[in-house]
Amino acid sequence: NMTQTEQVKCYTDEILLEAKNFSSGKKFQNINITLHKGEILGIAGLAGAGRTEFVRALFGADPKDSGQVFIEGKEVQIHSPRDAKKAGLGFITEDRKEEGLILSMNLHTNVGMAILDQLKKGLGLDLKKECVLMDEYIKSLSIKCRDGNQKAKALSGGNQQKVFLARWLNTDAEILLLDNPTQGIDVGAKAEIYKLILELAKQGKTILINTLEIPEIQKVADYCAVFYSGEIIKVLEHQEIDEMTVMMYSTNAAQAEEGK
Repeated sequence: NMTQTEQVKCYTDEILLEAKNFSSGKKFQNINITLHKGEILGIAGLAGAGRTEFVRALFGADPKDSGQVFIEGKEVQIHSPRDAKKAGLGFITEDRKEEGLILSMNLHTNVGMAILDQLKKGLGLDLKKECVLMDEYIKSLSIKCRDGNQKAKALSGGNQQKVFLARWLNTDAEILLLDNPTQGIDVGAKAEIYKLILELAKQGKTILINTLEIPEIQKVADYCAVFYSGEIIKVLEHQEIDEMTVMMYSTNAAQAEEGK
């Protein structure tokens, strides 16, 4: 199978992020993950297995009872998404309408929002820089739109998602948490977003993908942590990731077999 062997390992031995003993009531218990610089970790599991709640807690969007986050070996306190952003985490949520794009605004404003600090020029904003950046992203991500002045709501879902990713490409976020990044997007746009995710890893970004779509993880992930009933039941290596294996652990069939 070609796609399996094409995977180029981008990660280094350098540990960028460690989450230790994350727990939240009945939602998830004692979750530990380690991310190396440039690594893409997939998180799989059925709905209700605790993976989404864990990712949200990691970003400070949901509360946790216990858990520590270390970035480059130093503990960081994350109690809110603002803390997470300060620590170098970016969160790309599946809910593009909610926390994502401001659909009534044009594209370059949507992208510029992520880097307001960099764009501040004296008292105003460097809008020229914002437009130049957006034009670069329109080209490099092949975003189908009229130009950067077009309103985000005029774009297809896939193109909206690319604008959203462009916003995060634009930050100094070293670690990107992607929550169902291709939800509701057509196949063509999906393929481009996978390419983009691999490109980000090449640039040294570290990526966590939480998704129900196993083929998505299969295409891009170096490792896949499978959640079952609030715990990580198995971590699969790239070559072990396939629909059947992931489903086997997601439904705990493996344990049931061994227990017979």
